[in-house]
Amino acid sequence: MIQTYSPDMKPLFLTDKKIVHQKGLWHKVFTGILFNPDTNKIFLQTIFPKNSYNFERPDFVDFSVGGHMEDNESILQAAIRETAEELGLNISSQQLTFLGIRICKASPSPSYIIREFQYFFAIQTEHTLETLPLEALDNEVKSLLEVDLGDFIALILQQTNSINTRERLIQSQQIISVSLSNKRIIPDYFADKSIAEKLLSLRECYSL
Repeated sequence: MIQTYSPDMKPLFLTDKKIVHQKGLWHKVFTGILFNPDTNKIFLQTIFPKNSYNFERPDFVDFSVGGHMEDNESILQAAIRETAEELGLNISSQQLTFLGIRICKASPSPSYIIREFQYFFAIQTEHTLETLPLEALDNEVKSLLEVDLGDFIALILQQTNSINTRERLIQSQQIISVSLSNKRIIPDYFADKSIAEKLLSLRECYSL
């Protein structure tokens, strides 16, 4: 069950996860950006098509990990659970740096409406694309990309149309070199200035 909220974040009632998107009810989610400060790399994920999506979703990249906060779950508990489920990593609160809240309003289809308070955190890691324990993940994550933070900021700020990166395909465990173009970025991420602000805040936190 998911806790719903008013637009000014006052608790309302509990309901099923499907209902919050069918009716466009405000709720909280965790969004994590896995980041290796030694290499200056962040990790982005792509997903397999979800049964809950009733709209066509291109092969967009998104931030490393994310998911709904469940009933009676703290943001820390959601962070630990989602990171284990989607990345196979066991993390602690010491690895998390709060980057701010994004107010997300989008309507991919008339019956799938997003109204989310997205709690953004950096997740510090020593892992590289090769060492992440991705072999035993469920069928949600399709691939993971290792991207230079500065390059990705330039892409989001539309200072460039593409960047060079590497992508690890989960099913085959193959790592390939790819050119990540702006066509694989969720369009809202260009329009919403808060996305660039979260990335710039991450860079500032580590004085990069």
